[in-house]
Amino acid sequence: MNHAIGSRITGYILSLILTCIAFFIIIEPEFFGFANMGAVIAIFCLALLQSIVQLIFFIDVWHEKDTFWNVTVFASTVSIIFVVIFFSILIINHLNYNMR
Repeated sequence: MNHAIGSRITGYILSLILTCIAFFIIIEPEFFGFANMGAVIAIFCLALLQSIVQLIFFIDVWHEKDTFWNVTVFASTVSIIFVVIFFSILIINHLNYNMR
């Protein structure tokens, strides 16, 4: 079997497993023993793992010749997403507090 096809199949299986775990955490958090915040943290960690799997197996970040620039662009994109999500949650929480 070709290395590229084997890599894609491995990435697909890992992505499927991570997605199913996240789905079951949302459906049955009591089964895993998570409270609300524990489920959110677990989903966040699974999302990070999913991003790493996507980078390694589908985007082939490590096999390109300009790996540094690919990782730099990805890191800046992820940091912008985190900033937007963090401040969105902060604003929503502040508005919720002021509406009471």
